[in-house]
Amino acid sequence: DRVEVFDTLGNPIVYAECKSAKKQAPTVLIYGHYDVQPALSIEDWKTDPFDTEIKGDYLYGRGTSDMKGQILAYIGAIEAILALGSFPVNIKLLLEGNEETDPEPLATFLRNNHELLACDVSLNCDAMLIGIDEPTIVYGLRGGTSCTIRVQGPSLGIHGGLFGGVIENPIQVLSRLIAGLTDEDGRVRIPNFYDKVRTMDVEERAELARLPLDEAYYLKISGSPASYVEFLPVERTGARPAINIHMFAGGGQKDGIPSEAKAGVSLLLVPDQVPDEAHEQFVTYVKNSLPATVTWEIEDYVGWKPSLVQRDSKGVKAISQALEIVWGVKPYYLLDGGSIPVVGLLQEIMGVESVLTGFSLPDDNIHGPNERIHLPTLNRGIAALIHFFFILAAELESASEGN
Repeated sequence: DRVEVFDTLGNPIVYAECKSAKKQAPTVLIYGHYDVQPALSIEDWKTDPFDTEIKGDYLYGRGTSDMKGQILAYIGAIEAILALGSFPVNIKLLLEGNEETDPEPLATFLRNNHELLACDVSLNCDAMLIGIDEPTIVYGLRGGTSCTIRVQGPSLGIHGGLFGGVIENPIQVLSRLIAGLTDEDGRVRIPNFYDKVRTMDVEERAELARLPLDEAYYLKISGSPASYVEFLPVERTGARPAINIHMFAGGGQKDGIPSEAKAGVSLLLVPDQVPDEAHEQFVTYVKNSLPATVTWEIEDYVGWKPSLVQRDSKGVKAISQALEIVWGVKPYYLLDGGSIPVVGLLQEIMGVESVLTGFSLPDDNIHGPNERIHLPTLNRGIAALIHFFFILAAELESASEGN
């Protein structure tokens, strides 16, 4: 009924509406992002990353799983329902292009368009199943911070033999700092870092323990030889914070002392940690740890909040029923270790809860070479979304009549 493109400080936002014939129909805001990560490394791709190719049951191409395939699931469900008649709920479709880089353009758009985006619940399929036959509902996401720390030593790169032992090497200084951020079990050593980490109750821990995600699962998916052993793996990825060094650079091939070294540092945060507070704790740690032999600065700081949704909300109950109808098994509830900034932004800015699921699979290799999506699973996802819209409409209409 309406399609519009909005400019932002980043990539454009695409908005569309599909109205129900029912006057009191509830409204669902559907979220998706069309941007993708760079197609690196090109030499590792077995197909053209910028085209799509079907091989067996899989569709290969950059962004097929994260998350253009999920957008097609929305569209497939909407098309199927409209082919039979009126939609049971009002649909507002929001597609944005900055999710992989910067949440601020979307945050600004949400703040400036409350009335346009007003809804009863948000549907977000930017997640994944834990397995082909294991439908999954995500009820919590880690938030985080990202920044670059730059350590400066001499004003220029200098001779290692003439100055080694007198002038300290920035690479070694930064290496000591990074090594001190965690202990051998992966526990973060920044003072007060764990003060606001929420404690799970018995029921929640039991639900997480039901997930078939043991150490062997994570080792198989990652190709790693071993993992940290403190806490269950599903707790470590979703209910415990962590630190990740995602970039380290400095020096070159010649035997010298470089002028600087830098590292990209991410703090992975869980509810109820606050990004700005955690970042300040990190900055204080840096200030108290680095010696006077170097200068330093923090650049490119970005923070986004962790999120937690109600497992007993009508939206979550509706997607649970829909997934069970299609898959024939009760879905799993997962605290996901990843971040989807829009979930927290919708809670903070608009007071809207998200229903978070998805039809990607752990071996789809999102963000990497040979990204793919499993087409039979995507088709099951379309069927589940059709059920979801009708179930949700009935649930919300019943609640409205009861009030």
